[in-house]
Amino acid sequence: MGRRSQAKKQELDRISSLPDEILCRILSLLPIKDAVQTSALSTRWRYLFASMPSLALDFCYRGKNFMKFVDRLLNSPDQVNLDCFRVTGLSWKNDSSRLYRWICNVLNRCAKEIVIHCHKLLTSPALPAHLFTCDSLVTLELDIFDDLIFPRDVCLPNLTTLNLCNLNICGDIEAPTNFCLPNLKTLNIRKIVLSDVSVLVELTSTSPVLEELDLELAEWPENSSELSIHCSTLKELILDIGDNDRDFNRVVVINAPNLVRFKYVGLIDEGLRLCIMNSLLHVTIR
Repeated sequence: MGRRSQAKKQELDRISSLPDEILCRILSLLPIKDAVQTSALSTRWRYLFASMPSLALDFCYRGKNFMKFVDRLLNSPDQVNLDCFRVTGLSWKNDSSRLYRWICNVLNRCAKEIVIHCHKLLTSPALPAHLFTCDSLVTLELDIFDDLIFPRDVCLPNLTTLNLCNLNICGDIEAPTNFCLPNLKTLNIRKIVLSDVSVLVELTSTSPVLEELDLELAEWPENSSELSIHCSTLKELILDIGDNDRDFNRVVVINAPNLVRFKYVGLIDEGLRLCIMNSLLHVTIR
């Protein structure tokens, strides 16, 4: 009878016989709290959660204990390479030095995707320079409600998607950033303030395979009367400058000869200048 009971138990617990890699993939699909609770199932499950390839951390309504738990989790000796590291819900109560350490940690684990969504932090969210020179990154998304100062050199050889939102993108005229984004195909820049329009020019002109650009300005770039987009590989462009173009001395120049889809939000006047677009099939103007 005991043997039958044991055999039945083993049959019901087939999931525990799966390889660690598959179990960790399954755990990474769960909320972090539920994933950690599986450690109580048995010794087989005790430390599996520490080897999850994806970490999605939501700090809404969570206190200091959860922050300390994340510290321990990211410093676990059972470290594996990360497919995705996602942080949401950080607020001004949280010190950015902790976020800095977390990003450094996941960069050392060859993260492929990093997504940071946070409100105004206690101190400005200084980001590690290595974040902008990481070979493993494929997707980078920053939504931090603060200034973003690019380092002197930005080289992300495998990055295909870059999303920037709720940022004041600062540039240094005397020491402009050198961008190297050879595989960037999708660039989304929403609700941003450009202190220096040259940052946008460099981003688009030095991305040789860029196909999609979504640009939404919170304010017109300072000290600039012209906004230019020059990209021969661009296929889809969404440009939202809202009411920022009420000064009719300001000019928007779009030179994208292979554009297929174009959406424009803003005033229509002689300030909008388009090159010949023989491939254009879909146009939306609001």
